[in-house]
Amino acid sequence: MQQEEVYLLIARYLARQTSSDENERLATWVAQSPENERTFEQLKTVWQASQTPAAPAETSAALGRLKARLAQPTLAAELAAAPAPTAPPVRRWRLRLARPAQLAVLVVFIMSVLGGVYFYGRPVPAVAYRVYRTPAGQPQRLRLADGSVVTLAPQSELRYPAQFGAGSREVYLEGEAFFEVSKDPRRPFRVHSGAWVTQVLGTKFNVSAVPGASQLAVSLVEGKVQVTDKQDKYLLTPGQQLRAERATGRIYRQAFDRQQVLAWRNNQLIFKNEKLADAANQLERRYGVKLVFADSATAEVRLWATFDNEPLPRVLDALRLAGGLSYHREGQVIYLRREPAEAENN
Repeated sequence: MQQEEVYLLIARYLARQTSSDENERLATWVAQSPENERTFEQLKTVWQASQTPAAPAETSAALGRLKARLAQPTLAAELAAAPAPTAPPVRRWRLRLARPAQLAVLVVFIMSVLGGVYFYGRPVPAVAYRVYRTPAGQPQRLRLADGSVVTLAPQSELRYPAQFGAGSREVYLEGEAFFEVSKDPRRPFRVHSGAWVTQVLGTKFNVSAVPGASQLAVSLVEGKVQVTDKQDKYLLTPGQQLRAERATGRIYRQAFDRQQVLAWRNNQLIFKNEKLADAANQLERRYGVKLVFADSATAEVRLWATFDNEPLPRVLDALRLAGGLSYHREGQVIYLRREPAEAENN
């Protein structure tokens, strides 16, 4: 979208005049980059502030802050590099913006027309985000301001606002978490995880976006979710999982084993014909250790095992017996090797 089209769309969204398709277009644009997200949040805050006139003495300072925000080099460069638009089939206003100051005027103009009032600024508060991190070990539950409950897996991080805004509920996940989202049709709930944005109104689902893991996955338990990446959108129904292979970029929509995917919530680990290289990530987050493989053959060993809150030594002994492995431990680093006899038999 051209820059002026983006600002018009944002203004129409804030005035509650957009269709569902337009809302999806805007959500996709916001998810494309952190800069887009900051621009949207800033304009949303300005719009909300404009609904209550501030004292005249505050107006000049607020406009100055807005102009400074919009005068950042990245925005100016985008406007300067934008190609000339083709003639539209329907006559409409076309504003060519050459200077950041004119861009600020456009935003004020849009707010004034759609809101029915002229803009009066007031100091724009920054969005206050909180960061919650879980250590290795047990999962932990977190209740958000809207009543939604998030269960974070070990060694995971959630960034979320202290209070959600009027237009949407945005959170950022690194690691794995299970979401029980409170219903609020007027404020979509969006989970930003890696290259994906998962949008819901009220539902239960699991997101696995662990740094370094081979896969990114969203598994839907209840309700509906829409997952958006840089090119496509995927709608999931209960019992479906969207999985991306990070090495190849291939994406699959498939049924999933609910017991296995959600086992971590009960301090369980369930492996069903999984490569040791993939299982290692879960073991490392659960026990706070680092697994090192002697060679590729060790990493390819397949595991069938269930661990119900077992201590680490018992898990290692089970791996040794079930996978034909030997190991030795140095502090928090565990070295694994496939036994030669096992390798010859296979």
